Amino acid sequence: MVGMDCRLSRRELLRFLSLVLPTAFFGYRIIDYYDAERVCAHVYELSQNLPDPLLKINAKSAKRIQGRSYFQIGLPELILCRTEIRLVEIFAYFWPITRPEIKRFQNSSTVLFRRPVIEQVDQVVELETALSRTGAGPTPAKSSLAVMLTLNDYTRNAIPRLLDTCRGKGVDEIVIFKDPSKPPYLCSYPSQQKGFKKKPPIGSGYRFSALA
Repeated sequence: MVGMDCRLSRRELLRFLSLVLPTAFFGYRIIDYYDAERVCAHVYELSQNLPDPLLKINAKSAKRIQGRSYFQIGLPELILCRTEIRLVEIFAYFWPITRPEIKRFQNSSTVLFRRPVIEQVDQVVELETALSRTGAGPTPAKSSLAVMLTLNDYTRNAIPRLLDTCRGKGVDEIVIFKDPSKPPYLCSYPSQQKGFKKKPPIGSGYRFSALA
C-alpha cells in the first residue's frame, strides 16, 4: 500500500486551524448566513423591558418536531459568556451582522455555558448552575455578563423562562440573533443600538417593520 502524503503548506495549515479552533472553542461552525445578510442582532439590558412579541409564548411543544428545519446560524442556540467589552459595542447596529463582528466577539469573550440546541424549554434552567459559579457581584464597567439566544420558532418559547432564570443573577445583557426577514420584527421597539449600517434591502425578498 502506498502511503498518503498528508503534508500541508503553511497557508493550508493556517486555513485549517482557522476553521478547527473556533469550532473547538465555541462549538459552532461558520456558515454563509453572514454573507447572505440573514442575521440581525438585538441587544437588551436585563433591566429594560423586552419587546412584547418576545414574551408571547406560541403553541407549546414538549420537544422539537422531528425533521423540521429551525433557523440556526451556527452558534450554539444558548450561550452564557463574559466579555471584555459590552456586546452593545460589538453589535452596535441591528443589521447586517458580519463575520468580523462575530470574530471580535470570539476574541473578547469567555464562554461559561453553552447549549448547542435547546431540545426542551426546561433546559434553560441549566443556566442557573453556571450563573451560580459566576456569582452576582458587580460587573466592571467595560465588561459584560451576557446571555445570547438564537431565535427560531422553538427557542422563542424559552424566553420567559430565560428571563426568570437570569434576573437577580448578575446578567447584564441579553442578545437575540434572528433572521431579519421573519417576524417578530423588533427594530421598532426601544433599543440601545444605532439602527442599520446601510439601507435594508426592502423589495429583495426581505420584510421589515416601518422603522426597520
